[in-house]
Amino acid sequence: MKKLIVAAAALLISVSSFAQFGVIAGLTSSKTDFKSALADYKNIALYHVGVTYKMSLGNLVAIQPSLIYNVKGTKVEEAITGGTSPFIEGQWKTGYLELPVQVQVGFGLGSLARIYGFAEPFIGLAVSNTEQYSGETIRKTWDNISSKFEYGVGLGLGVELFSHLQVSARYFWNLGNVYNFSWSSMTDAPKGKCNGITASIAYIF
Repeated sequence: MKKLIVAAAALLISVSSFAQFGVIAGLTSSKTDFKSALADYKNIALYHVGVTYKMSLGNLVAIQPSLIYNVKGTKVEEAITGGTSPFIEGQWKTGYLELPVQVQVGFGLGSLARIYGFAEPFIGLAVSNTEQYSGETIRKTWDNISSKFEYGVGLGLGVELFSHLQVSARYFWNLGNVYNFSWSSMTDAPKGKCNGITASIAYIF
């Protein structure tokens, strides 16, 4: 038992000696391809910001959990089969307190850079939600939220410069329904998903 405790303590000390705390921020786009996200970058009003903690497991593998506030959303313009207006425009923004955990696998280019790919499962809890229809006043509501709890996974690529500055991009999938729309008059109602692309910059100390 004592040997097990000593071994666990030694492992913890070894991992902590290669751990780095940091801050992270970036843009979250509801576009589902990089070309559209890049073309629309001036209009992106969604973002994420938080803290991160990188734990290196040797030269190739690292685990990096983060705690972020991530604003996701969607926008739709749809024709209506009846009524006085030919179409309706809706915008929704939902802020999540989110816990993503990156599992990074990469290779180093000396002390200059490290290039890595990663998988990033995440869970989150919605803490704010707003909606706006066809230029009307923005209002806070939970009417169109299917569930405040979210979960999903992201896949991406990143580069780490001088062991401190990380630049990464990822595609994320929300595996459960986020929005719950009930507009029977709309020709093609949104599916309730909230997938998209994020670009992040992190500085780890």
